[in-house]
Amino acid sequence: MTIPHILIAGAGIGGLTAAIALARRGIAVTVAEKRTGFAESGAGIQLSPNAGRVLDALDLRLQLKRASVTARRLVVRRWHDGAALSEMPMSASEGESPFRLLKRADLHMLLLDAARSLPNIRLIVGRGVEAVAQDGDGVMATLVGESGQCETVAALGLIGADGLWSRLRELNGDASTPSFTGFEAWRALVPVTGASAGEAQVTLHLGRDRHAVHYPVSGGRETNLVIIRAAREAREGWSREGESALLASQVAGATPALHRLASAAGSWRVWSLYDRPPAAMAKGRIALLGDAAHPVLPFLAQGAALAIEDAAVLARLLAHHLERDGAAGVPAAMAAYARERAERVARVQETSRGNGRAYHLGRPWSFARDLVMKRLGPDGLRRRHDWLYDWRERA
Repeated sequence: MTIPHILIAGAGIGGLTAAIALARRGIAVTVAEKRTGFAESGAGIQLSPNAGRVLDALDLRLQLKRASVTARRLVVRRWHDGAALSEMPMSASEGESPFRLLKRADLHMLLLDAARSLPNIRLIVGRGVEAVAQDGDGVMATLVGESGQCETVAALGLIGADGLWSRLRELNGDASTPSFTGFEAWRALVPVTGASAGEAQVTLHLGRDRHAVHYPVSGGRETNLVIIRAAREAREGWSREGESALLASQVAGATPALHRLASAAGSWRVWSLYDRPPAAMAKGRIALLGDAAHPVLPFLAQGAALAIEDAAVLARLLAHHLERDGAAGVPAAMAAYARERAERVARVQETSRGNGRAYHLGRPWSFARDLVMKRLGPDGLRRRHDWLYDWRERA
């Protein structure tokens, strides 16, 4: 019997998770990455329990424990004076997947190592999907490299995990373009010197048209710092070098602790933030996951988590339909995946947008926001997120 084969476009966190999940279910996978290397951009990542449970089930718990810091709580403060507005417990019960804080590159390397260890995963670097055709038997994708070299890959189905500017989304009939939000994200890793970093927590600072978040990574040896600020126009480049002087006036008005942390950053990487409505997540034998299907603004820390969830659901459904119906079951699996994920991904997207609006309020509206947060209290704030963090993939 021929082993079923799936092609994945994109070797980011979502694409690699999908590859591992499929491979562990006995499905052969080819992962094509158009970049010439597998380096993952970004600084830090919050891996919440909804995503952590998926990776734990893929036998990655020990590797995650070595690479991450366990968060105990989230603290929300005002930008200008540091006054505490609210906090949320992040501790997990024994045996449960915790809130993990780690460098994005460490998570990506962990997934890449796991993928490379599986004999039924093939990795192709430096070639992206340029064209694709599908019929009743499968898909035929043309992979093209920067220098024009081509390769044709046949598979039973194709998963587009190629990010915000997804080529697969375009090939699947959605020619719309992402829209600039008017904000950009500045990210830095700051070495921790002197005293211990103390209790591992995520700290969020809210100000008018700006906010910041920071938390420990690298075993507490570094702090991941992200500052979101208003920007008049988008600038080219997914990740570009930032000039510290551009932040100086805004950070000068921050609480002294945040000002000191930002001043200690040696270098900054900057992303213009774009938004995009959800795509049709499946069409025939082609499915989209992660940012290719539903990019999430970084105001809920769920972009990578949602891609990991997508990967788990899609792998389960593909394995089920392939076992039951063979190659003919792939379109049904893709369609079932789109139906199962549609409501949740739309809710996460809209909740993240709502957080962005609330975070960046100026007076007098910020007074009302602060009052609501204080009245909710730690337990109330946590209960507001139960629907998000308590998600579990079916067995």
